[in-house]
Amino acid sequence: MSQREEMQLLIALKRALEKDMGIEVDVTRYGVKQRLLRLAKASEDPAVAALATSLEGEPALKAGDPAAAGRRIKGYYRGRPIYAD
Repeated sequence: MSQREEMQLLIALKRALEKDMGIEVDVTRYGVKQRLLRLAKASEDPAVAALATSLEGEPALKAGDPAAAGRRIKGYYRGRPIYAD
């Protein structure tokens, strides 16, 4: 998923949460994605749950990347995976 698609999903999730829960989410603070996902778990709206699951999906490894085959991802730095060696 590209950064543009991820931001569009975050904005859609923010708007859906604000509409469903009647709250205002501050997006200027750090960690907005984690906050939105936590709020989405508390919501019972199926549309919010669908948006949250689409955001939670891990980026797939490229099939043509032989270095990534069979390696475990420890974390991410600037959108790139960091492998546990």
